[in-house]
Amino acid sequence: MPRESLPLECLLNILHFLANQYPYDADTMTRLLRVSKTFCAATLPFLYGDCFKTCIRKHDSTTATTQVMRTLLRQVHPQDRIPDLLRVAYLSQDDQDDLVSTEEQSPSPPVFKYGRFVRRLVLHDSYNLFDIKLVMEYATTHQLFDQYVAEGVLSNNIHDDSKDKALEDALRIDIHRQLIWMLCQDHMDTIEELGIPLFDIERYIDHVDQFTSLSKVIFSCGHDMFLRGYKWVTHGEEDGDTAQRVAIEKQNENRYNTDMLQFVQQHTLVQKNVLRYVEVGSYMDPDLFFEIQALLPPPHNPRSIGYSNWISVVVRMKDTNLTHVESITLSKNFESRRPRWGEKEEKAYEIYRNQPFLPRCRVLKKLKMYTLGPDMFQWAVQEKKQRDEARQRKRITSQHIITRQHGYHDNDLVPLVPLRSVTISAMTRSDLPVQEVNDIAFAFSDTLENLVMRGGFKKSPDENVNLASTPQVAYGRGWNLPRLQILALSVSHFQLYFDMNGLGRCHSLESIRLYDNVKLYNHQEVRSWSSVSLPELKVLDLRGSPALHFNMDSLHHSPCLKTLRLGMQYMDYRYYIPSAEELELDDSDNQGTGSNEVSGMPDSNQALDSIGRRPRYTWDWYLPNLSSVTLTAVFAFKFDFQWLQYLPNLQDIHLEMKSPQNNDSSVTHERYITLKDISRGQQLHQQDEDGSEEILSDQVISLPKLASMYLYGRWNFEEKVVETICSLMAPNLAKAGFGCGCAGVTPQESIALVKRMPCLKSMCLGVSWMPDEIQGLGLACWDEAPEQEKQCSKKLVFDLHDYGCHSFVVR
Repeated sequence: MPRESLPLECLLNILHFLANQYPYDADTMTRLLRVSKTFCAATLPFLYGDCFKTCIRKHDSTTATTQVMRTLLRQVHPQDRIPDLLRVAYLSQDDQDDLVSTEEQSPSPPVFKYGRFVRRLVLHDSYNLFDIKLVMEYATTHQLFDQYVAEGVLSNNIHDDSKDKALEDALRIDIHRQLIWMLCQDHMDTIEELGIPLFDIERYIDHVDQFTSLSKVIFSCGHDMFLRGYKWVTHGEEDGDTAQRVAIEKQNENRYNTDMLQFVQQHTLVQKNVLRYVEVGSYMDPDLFFEIQALLPPPHNPRSIGYSNWISVVVRMKDTNLTHVESITLSKNFESRRPRWGEKEEKAYEIYRNQPFLPRCRVLKKLKMYTLGPDMFQWAVQEKKQRDEARQRKRITSQHIITRQHGYHDNDLVPLVPLRSVTISAMTRSDLPVQEVNDIAFAFSDTLENLVMRGGFKKSPDENVNLASTPQVAYGRGWNLPRLQILALSVSHFQLYFDMNGLGRCHSLESIRLYDNVKLYNHQEVRSWSSVSLPELKVLDLRGSPALHFNMDSLHHSPCLKTLRLGMQYMDYRYYIPSAEELELDDSDNQGTGSNEVSGMPDSNQALDSIGRRPRYTWDWYLPNLSSVTLTAVFAFKFDFQWLQYLPNLQDIHLEMKSPQNNDSSVTHERYITLKDISRGQQLHQQDEDGSEEILSDQVISLPKLASMYLYGRWNFEEKVVETICSLMAPNLAKAGFGCGCAGVTPQESIALVKRMPCLKSMCLGVSWMPDEIQGLGLACWDEAPEQEKQCSKKLVFDLHDYGCHSFVVR
């Protein structure tokens, strides 16, 4: 297709895609300028529309900035308006001489006025926007440090060792201030987004009526309030100087707050409904901030509520049309356990708590926020009940029968909110979302696909959470979620109970993650949950009491499972494991009990009074798709290596059973692994002609896809077990780890094994040697080896307990 025949709409879509890629490829955009006049005209708005993005995202951002800024500054007329700092930063002496000569010759106007294409002037980081060495030379020659001190920009008490750093920061801020003004002052009518330095806001106020297209303003303060130099003041500063500095800072804050309010007031008065978004820092008074937001028009039919607009929505909540909102994310720092908000964010969220806005979002599909209280979704529960009652009434009336014969559909009723994905979190320890989650499961049962709940905050590592003394919270009763695919619930200060009968009605579940922080327990208190069928389950990740209570018989009905993780919380970097005698007694008690489950909720008498109804581990679950297994604590201690023959596609296995050092020496958790454990249960050896025994490879469990295997704790290997694992059982093993506590293989044997196995790239071995003994093996240190040698060599790591890990090169 000829270039000229490409429709302009298609070309603009391509350019839009390229402009939003990260990293931004400005070189490709620049080359498109030379294709044709059509391509050039279409590309220029994307290339110069956000000129700072073009600069910062290029590989050599300093060079790119110089080129872009030079192009824009060369079109400033008259040239004597350009401050000296900008000339030094962006215009070479040849450029300046050329500009003077061309002005004298009355040059013809340029082909394009590139400044007219600039739409966004927002600069958050000025560190790569010019050659700081060149500017520092100019500043030293012209004694700019003394000038900044005289102007009050820098403190006079800065230590000599910090003066260069203080001057460098002051120069960056000053160039930032002058550059923004120089680029926008000739094109105020076309700028749509503008970052205004607060210390320079007064001259923007004088021209506020010229910003006719301005829709977004970001008030920035450079690196701080431009009075940044005080952080390099000597530590011997007198109290009087400190008090004076604090007073100046407070005075500046008050002045900046007033100026911001004045700018917004004047702009909204002159240009009605043009300015729609104002962003300020946390230094602004919350009441004044809400006063500014009230001056702006309400968001126009927002499709999403997020960090960029959620406060503006809450200020104009009554006037904002929420019927088009499909997504809500009410915190930028949602992934953190505790929200890091300022006063204005706290005040805005309190307004959300007190105003019922969710019922107005009739097409909401995705919700991600902190809980607003137990009644957060009661409106949805009532709507669901009313809809169910209406359906029931129509089913039992003759009119309904007639209507149904003529094509009755449930869509004739008022549609419910089609919520598909919910992530809800507790803001404090006391507001655990229990009622909210159960209400969500009931109210949105027809559409819900993802349900994630994060409750409470992490306990201290020193807190040992006991199963018996931890209050219990229950989920899952009556759940019927046919479309639910992802379920993730985590609580910190409670014991998590889940009614598996409800989970059994979620036939589309692909991922289950249930966490709590239970670390200690009496094995006699563990009761099995009900067994359920989960035919689509791919990920099962349980930690704490959910792992203890989960009925392992459910694995017989999960043929699609790919990832299995069962474990407990660390306790001083180790796991609590009941005594071996208690576990053996438990196994004998469970024999012959028949059922392996207790139905009902935790308050069921059957659940509390049953004896010998703990989960059984038969290790006979055939899982053809399982690729990753991670077991810690008691689950690793109980692990049966014979189960591996039922996992033909296993790729990764991690077993860790490090238990605390108890004063009772009788409490030990050791496993002895013999060749019989990794065999198929038949004859494993045959005798050669010379009388030596050879291991039969066809009698060893075969895991051809196993690439990673790590065991930590007191695993004692019989002679030749490790060698058999690496050579016969898993011939394609690439990473192996036998960490602290493992015994049965010496450092010399590990070196020979790593050299002999072609696929094995790295091995970690826990040994009780001293560092000087390891050095005596004659291996080269991994950190000191050249990079090329590392790429063609293998890595052997020795874990020396109290002496840390030491890595070596094996050639």
